[in-house]
Amino acid sequence: MQELRDYELDQAGTPVSWRARPGQRIVARDGNIWLTVEGQRGDIWLAPGQSFDLPEGAWVWISADAPGARFTVAQQSAPLSWRGLLALLRPRPRPDPIRLPEPSAGWWPARHLSR
Repeated sequence: MQELRDYELDQAGTPVSWRARPGQRIVARDGNIWLTVEGQRGDIWLAPGQSFDLPEGAWVWISADAPGARFTVAQQSAPLSWRGLLALLRPRPRPDPIRLPEPSAGWWPARHLSR
C-alpha cells in the first residue's frame, strides 16, 4: 500500500524543500519538474509521467519551469518487521484506576446537602 499526495507549484523557479523519508518517489504530472537532491551530482528534470526515487534522508529541493506544474509524492508503506509485530501484540500495562475517598460525615460540605 502507498500514500499519494498531489502538489501544485504556483510559482516558477521558487523551490520548496524537505528531507526525504524512506520509500518516497516523485512523479511529475503536469509541466516539467526540477529536482535538486542532496548527494546527486547534477539536477534532475522530470517530464510528465517520469518519476524519481528519493534517497532516504536526503534534502530535496523541487521547483518547476512554469507556474501550475503538478507532481505527486508517493510514499511506500514500510514493511512490518517481526519486532514491530510483536510490539503490537504485547499487552500494554493499564494505569491504576483513580481512587476517590470514601464518603464520610465531613467529606461533603453540609451547605450542598441543605436545599
